[in-house]
Amino acid sequence: MNFQYIRPSGFLAQYIRHYWILEADASDGEVCERVIPTGNIEWMFHYRNTFIVRNSGEQIVQPRSLASGISCNYFDVATRGESGVIAVTFLPGGASRFLRFPLSDLEDSSVSLSDIFNSRIKETEERVCIACSNEERIKIIEQFLIGCFRPAKSNDLRLIEKCVEIITQSRGQIRSSGLSKNLSISSKSLERKFANYLGKTPKQFIRIVRFQGVIQNLSGIGPKDLTRFTYDNGYFDQAHFIKDFKSLSGYTPREFLALGPCHADYFE
Repeated sequence: MNFQYIRPSGFLAQYIRHYWILEADASDGEVCERVIPTGNIEWMFHYRNTFIVRNSGEQIVQPRSLASGISCNYFDVATRGESGVIAVTFLPGGASRFLRFPLSDLEDSSVSLSDIFNSRIKETEERVCIACSNEERIKIIEQFLIGCFRPAKSNDLRLIEKCVEIITQSRGQIRSSGLSKNLSISSKSLERKFANYLGKTPKQFIRIVRFQGVIQNLSGIGPKDLTRFTYDNGYFDQAHFIKDFKSLSGYTPREFLALGPCHADYFE
């Protein structure tokens, strides 16, 4: 199985964090991985067999291309023989420049791009599938993205970017009320802008950022004092920490530690 990151080109770099590419051969067998909340909005373009999503006992075959909103849920994905996918990972607020509806419509869900763009996406899907290289596939995807680009209120986007910066720097250890006070904006107004440009409330996004910080800290090599770790990461007590961690990942912290440090590579 091969996995790599690629940086976007041109003006798209203002709105896209990176592309990631995953390829698996039939000889790899079924590759199954846990997907946990990252705080990212992504578009995925399959050019070989699509993935299977396993969630709460159900199995769903992913469409050829899809958009995934920010989620507070975990699920498992598995390859089906020869697989290849290119994913577009947007910067905070970036995806709103390529869609014409509030990002809250994608909350905790994945939608086929054909449901969003109708017949416009079909040609792109076909060209991505028959392309001879991933470089060519990315150029085709970027052409489609440029065609979808639309203006947005720059003041709102700067506000979202500033909010995300504050939340990230605090490692999610800030209250949404403190965030709105810091930026001199009402809580209700901030919630509306988050729903429109990110698809989550500030409180929900803060929770995901804190969780990602916990994942990174837990992934370090060495013994962990979970009681101290709980308080260092802004939780009131260990019971609250364990409950929140399992709700977002499906694992207890000790179960996650047992997976080994390298397992965290799949949680980026």
